[in-house]
Amino acid sequence: MTIKAAIAGASGYTGGELLRLLLGHPQVEVTQATSEHHLGEYIHSLHPNLRKRTLLKFVSRRVLEPCDVLFLALPHGEAQKEIERYASLAPKVIDLSADFRLRDAALYKKWYGSDHAAPQWLSKFVYGLPELHRQEMRTASYISGVGCNATASNLALYPLICAGLLDLSRPIIVDVKVGSSEAGASPNSGSHHPERSGVIRTYAPTGHRHTAEILQELGLEQAT
Repeated sequence: MTIKAAIAGASGYTGGELLRLLLGHPQVEVTQATSEHHLGEYIHSLHPNLRKRTLLKFVSRRVLEPCDVLFLALPHGEAQKEIERYASLAPKVIDLSADFRLRDAALYKKWYGSDHAAPQWLSKFVYGLPELHRQEMRTASYISGVGCNATASNLALYPLICAGLLDLSRPIIVDVKVGSSEAGASPNSGSHHPERSGVIRTYAPTGHRHTAEILQELGLEQAT
């Protein structure tokens, strides 16, 4: 059985890595890959590591066709605006942005600073961390991506919390070190590789958005 997969937003780092994985999967056929800024260009012109692996060209997400699974690798805030349409195209949707990681619309507004465009969809998505939700993910129609810092933190803290080894009356401090690719393909003065390479710089020491995922998945929402 061949699974037909499409990727909305395939020109960024996440979309490119997803293409690499799917093109190498023996049971997956990538049918479409979108990019609004690179319409008509060969995928390998932007992701040279995929040269000789696909002759697909980027198309607009306006012309996405039905498929078996649709991956949304769009910038944060974009998937929620048209989730109804995306869900109508595939029985399974996997969103890699932060749009559907949190289950509570009020928490989304608190941590992301704006109202969620589709709050009724938050409860439909399973948080996509297999170590915590593997069985749910097997049958889920909608799966959210997870934050990188949140994943590192949750995998480290979850066993300790389950074993009762942490004093939850005191603050939990997580110090995560990341590379320049974490910030995505669009550079700014703080994330551009020449500025970040070989540098240890504190970013959002308090109030980091991934904190919300950590609190949610570790059951610590009431502790804040």
